[in-house]
Amino acid sequence: MINSINQKRDLRVLVATCLMLIIFAAFHVPAHADLFGISEKQEIEAGKQAQKEAYKQYGQPLPPDNPMARRVETIGMRLAALSSRKDIPYSYQVLKNDKVLNAFAAPGGPVFVTTKLMNTVSNDAELAFVLGHETAHIDQKHIVNAVEKQQKVALGVGILGSILGYNDSNVYQAISGIAFTAWSKGFSRDQESEADTFGIRWMSQLGFDPHAAITMFGKLGGSEGGIGRYLSDHPQNDDRVKAAEKEIKDENLEEVARKAGGPSLSVSGLPAFRGGSNNFRKDIYEKTSESTPPIIAVQYGKDKVVMAAVRNFAEWANANVRVNGDEIVVSRDGHSIRLWVNSTRAILNSRNIRLNVKAQIYHGSLYAPVGDLADGVGGQVFWDAQRHGVNVSVGDKSTFWALSNW
Repeated sequence: MINSINQKRDLRVLVATCLMLIIFAAFHVPAHADLFGISEKQEIEAGKQAQKEAYKQYGQPLPPDNPMARRVETIGMRLAALSSRKDIPYSYQVLKNDKVLNAFAAPGGPVFVTTKLMNTVSNDAELAFVLGHETAHIDQKHIVNAVEKQQKVALGVGILGSILGYNDSNVYQAISGIAFTAWSKGFSRDQESEADTFGIRWMSQLGFDPHAAITMFGKLGGSEGGIGRYLSDHPQNDDRVKAAEKEIKDENLEEVARKAGGPSLSVSGLPAFRGGSNNFRKDIYEKTSESTPPIIAVQYGKDKVVMAAVRNFAEWANANVRVNGDEIVVSRDGHSIRLWVNSTRAILNSRNIRLNVKAQIYHGSLYAPVGDLADGVGGQVFWDAQRHGVNVSVGDKSTFWALSNW
């Protein structure tokens, strides 16, 4: 796992590169141009170069047909449509990096999230907030404004005046020093707060539950690997939560989401996503991975409920899985359980039941209470208190799964 020092260093290199590219481009303009004005064309070109640097620092992007990539692009482009900057070529990519939990925006349109962040979000609404937050940094020209500010500061102390005659290597070296000072701590608190505001507002306008932004704050800043650990200028979580709660109330965002078909934690059924391809959802709900925990513990009041990864469980039990939008059916030898994503509703062996905890996406996969899943395939589950795990038997098969988060 990358420690905080390396994480800061990598982020500083990336953002310094962004600033160098924009500032350098801004000084290759006709003499009559506004000295401190950065054109949209220059910003976009710098973004293309910054994108290459992002690949070097964080990893290569997942293929466009990858389920994670399609999920991010689908949600991201709906958010881009809400931006006031209609000529910006927004793009949304997932970088293959399972060590760093991060999301960031480059100048001119590119937005990136790491695979670790994708495996951290629990639902589409949390992802929408993250993507909306980063889109807002571009929409509100936070990157461009930071560069223009540094141009003025640099000219004031005579730095740029002395480097304009240097070769490219010296120009980049001088601008890098300016960029490092400006970006060593990332965006200002005011800019981060503004990005939060737009992110929550936009996700609500698409029909997502705005409260998902609040659940995401803890994941971004409250864990050892969270973004807040490395970007010290991000507002404190308590302040962000209070500001979000106030915005949700003052702007009546629950009603905004309701008018848009929500409030929802998933894209399924939201009018904003009709007419597009949501095939990524089937892949996410069906996917299996060696890194996916077979079981996890989820808090339920004062108790905990053991949840199992639906696809993994079904494959182990030699059961069938059928996916239709947010409806998932697991069946084996005349037994079955029908689940709905983000719902406690279920049909177990033709009986309507209520799950103790809703079927929901964790670690990028769909999880449901293990006892109900076992019943749905004609199996049994027993809790092993000494080993903190469950003994599962289906037909002539049996196994033990230990909990890693008990």
